[in-house]
Formats: sequence, structure tokens, C-alpha cells
Amino acid sequence: MKVLRIVIVVVALCWTWPVEAHQVNTSYSTLTLGDSTTEFVLAIDEGDLLLLFADLDSNDDGVLWVDEVLAGATGSQSWMAERIVLRVDDIDLPLEARHPRVENDADGNLFLKVAYSATLPEDPMRIQVDLTTLLQPPLLSVHRNLLKLSVPGRPDGLAVLSAEQPVHELRLREGPVSLWSQVGRFIWLGMEHIWIGYDHIMFLLALIVIGQRLAPLVKIVTAFTVAHSLTLILATLEWVVLPSRLVEAGIALSIVYVALENIWLRDTRHRWILTFCFGFVHGFGFANVLSDLNLPSEGLIATLLAFNIGVEIGQVSIVTILFPVILWMSRRSFHQRAVQVVSGLILLFGVGWLVERLFDLSYMPL
Repeated sequence: MKVLRIVIVVVALCWTWPVEAHQVNTSYSTLTLGDSTTEFVLAIDEGDLLLLFADLDSNDDGVLWVDEVLAGATGSQSWMAERIVLRVDDIDLPLEARHPRVENDADGNLFLKVAYSATLPEDPMRIQVDLTTLLQPPLLSVHRNLLKLSVPGRPDGLAVLSAEQPVHELRLREGPVSLWSQVGRFIWLGMEHIWIGYDHIMFLLALIVIGQRLAPLVKIVTAFTVAHSLTLILATLEWVVLPSRLVEAGIALSIVYVALENIWLRDTRHRWILTFCFGFVHGFGFANVLSDLNLPSEGLIATLLAFNIGVEIGQVSIVTILFPVILWMSRRSFHQRAVQVVSGLILLFGVGWLVERLFDLSYMPL
């Protein structure tokens, strides 16, 4: 009965607890070079628009509507123009604003898309995109800008800008970015995705918190790796495509189920099979991240494998940090109670994320 009361309280708290999933606060930009001009396009979603321009929410309902974004689009574009720097050979280019647009992606998320053009000097050697001033608070520290680089005669390139690394330089008189350099970037991106992916961390913690010997743990991690690697490849190559909202809800459901299993079940010998099944769902989640990057066709397989390697490195690092603590705890008299408390907290977040994703909700401060 004690366990049942814990579960009831945990589920009830989900309705009042402010929950957010691992929404990685991402904006998207494209730099396109022509013979004498360049164009820079930035797409930023409604959540980040609310952080940057709270006054856009004219009716104070905590949600941005198309008419509200359109009403403030020109002012927002002017504000961002002062914080976007295109620099050619150490000279800042004057930006000319184009007509802003409001668009929805395939999942219904609202984006403001602003565009700027600039005249290039003759025979430029290098161009920089500098978002130092833009990628600062009130944007969150985990915000990432995914920059696509389009240069005639080269395959499209990709870069990830952040508050820690807000500048990307493209050398125009050298060859394109090497495949090894691209692989390195995507290994890091995969590691980063796990480290800031709170739901993936919760799932891993729920799997290992019960405390096991090393051999069963290796079996669980291997099953998860094999499963999510398969669906990551299938989804990225678009051989199997699922709606992202359904995938994200499935990830939340996996957290809820494992947390409940920790509370009620004692025999976890089957856990590697369960992990294998849920690993398929998590693989589609990883693929959704890659789909936002518009991966170049050249070196696609290497880039895909690099991201997957990064995910595994991040995953192993988390397990390496947590497992000694859990192993120590498993030898103490309070172990079972600690498992129930930790699993109850994981259940709290899992149910909150599941409700949020099923009903397309988001927490907004009052």
C-alpha cells in the first residue's frame, strides 16, 4: 500500500509540476554565397521568440499566434540584424533586410524566418558568421544554432553555433571542410545531445538504478545500442518515418514503464529485451535531431555513424559516472527504498512529459 500511495502522489504532482523535455532550443540558419552577394536566413521558433520578445504576446496568454508574430516581425528582424554579423576578410558587411515570413514546420511549430542580403567584395578569401551577441541571455545556455553553408561548387556544409562557440569561419580559397572534420563535429553533437537530453538520461537512470552486476548492465546497454542504431539509420535514410510527436510520446512512455517496473517488479532478467524494444523508439528520437540538420548527401553514412558514436560515448560516460554510486547503494539496507524514491521521481517527469507530448502542451511561467 505504501508503494501505491507513492505512485498516486507522484502522478498527482505531474499536473502541477513545470515539466519540459529535452527540447534543445534550436534555431536554424542558412548562409548562401553567390557571385557578388550573399544571403543569410535565420528561422527561430515561438519559444525562443517569447524569450527574446515578450511584448509580442499582445494578449498575454503565454502563446504566440501568427498575427502576433507578423505584427512584430519587422521590429524583431531589425533587432536581430544588429546582433547578426557577416564578416568578410575582417570587414563587417552591411545587411539589407528582406521581407520576414512566418511559417510552420511539419509538426506545427511556428517559426519566424528573417532574411538579409549583403554585397560581397571582389575575390573574398574568408567569410565569418558571428552570432556572439544573439546567442546570449535571454536565450538559454543550451540553445544551438544549426548553420547550413551553401557555396557554389561545394557540397553543403554544416556548423553548430552556441554561446560558447558563436563564430564560424568559412575559407573560400581552400577546399571544403574535410570529412574527418565533419565526423568530429558530429561525434561531439551526438555526445552533446545525450548530455542535455534529460529524458534519455532519465531512461538510462531508470534502467540501472535497481543495481546489477556489470555483466547484465553490459547486456542492457548493448541491447539499447543495437536497437537505436538500427532505427537511427532507417529513419535518417527515410526508409521508415514516424511523426516526431508520436516518437517523443513513445520515449516518455518508455520512461514511465521502466520506472513503474522498478517499483513493482523484482525479477529484471528480461530487462535487456525490454530495453531492446524501447531502444527502437529512442533511435527515432535521435533521427529527428539529425533530420533537422539537412545532412549533406556526401559523407552521409560517415556523418550518421559519427553521430551514433557520439551518442554511445555520451551514454557510456553517464553510465560510468552513475554506476559506482548505484552499486554502492545496492549494498546498503536502504537500497529498496532508495530505488522506489528515485523511480518515483523519474515516473513524475515521465508522466509529465507523456502528457505534454500527447496533448501538445508546454509549460509557460504565469
